[in-house]
Formats: sequence, C-alpha cells, structure tokens
Amino acid sequence: MKTIAVAMLMFGIVASPVQAGEYLQTLKEGCWVCETPQAYDLAIAEERKQNGGLEDLKQRLLEQKLCIYADTAFVSRIMVPYAKVLERQDGKVKVTFTVQYRKRLEALHRQISRVTFVGWTDPANLLNKEIL
Repeated sequence: MKTIAVAMLMFGIVASPVQAGEYLQTLKEGCWVCETPQAYDLAIAEERKQNGGLEDLKQRLLEQKLCIYADTAFVSRIMVPYAKVLERQDGKVKVTFTVQYRKRLEALHRQISRVTFVGWTDPANLLNKEIL
C-alpha cells in the first residue's frame, strides 16, 4: 500500500511538471521550422518571392527535407509540452515538439502515431500558451 502511494506521488510529479497558470510555448500558425538557421532564412526569402505559389514551395522544401510549414492543422496536433527551446543561435531558436497523428482504421479502431520534430525557427514564431 505504501509502495503504491509513493509510486502515485512519483508519477504525479513526473506527469505534471507544469503548474496551473504557467505558460508554455507553442508555434504560431503559418511559420516555418527548418533543418538549419540558413534553411529558415532561405524559406523566408523564397516565400517573399512567391506570388500565390506557397503550396509548391512547401512541397519542394519538404521533399528536400529542409523545412516544414506549420499551418493551422499542424499546430493543433502539437502535444504538451508544446515547443521546447533547445538552443539559440544567430537570432533563431532550435525547438523540439511532438505531433500526434490519428488515423481511423475501422469503426472502433484507430492508429495513433507520434513524431518528434527538431528544427530552427524565429523566436517571434513562439507563442505563450497558458495551462489552466
């Protein structure tokens, strides 16, 4: 009994490292997360040159494994603790975050997969998200 109480206490501490009222950071919708700070600068420069061809740019940079475009659907799938800053360099931040994908296979079955991303973005692309 005592062991269960200690285990529950330890699990509670590990499972909830953030207290209510604290802020975590998430990504802003419509931003780039790239392999390197230079790739981020390239994506921003290419986006400014585009005239409505953002889909082609997103596909090309994804195929080259340089950048991912974080649209509304992508940002909504980011899991707690959202975006964690790992490093700062040349006015950019290296972040890590996990995205969860769900796929319904049958009426009662679904497949859930989680992918952890690590990449560079501008610090202005991080937004505070309050934990209630």
